[in-house]
Amino acid sequence: MKPMLAEFQIFATFRWLLAIACTIYTVIVMGQTLRAWLVYFMSDRHCKILGRYTMTLLLRVRLKQFAWELTQIGVLLGALFLLVYAHGWLE
Repeated sequence: MKPMLAEFQIFATFRWLLAIACTIYTVIVMGQTLRAWLVYFMSDRHCKILGRYTMTLLLRVRLKQFAWELTQIGVLLGALFLLVYAHGWLE
């Protein structure tokens, strides 16, 4: 039976903690930015019109083009995960 401390890797633990911290930070900053834009678009009459125009433009995005972009991202992520898995398997 191997001691548990012998299998502990400080770099891997640091990497996971850093990834979690960066993800939490990104979600918080994105939420604050989205809230700031919503407050800006609701401030006065002209900004409300600008906000409605922005929403109209966002709704007019062609779904087919958006789906194609999402498919490309999914395929590239799949290839990346396959490479990472193959790298771990070959070690």
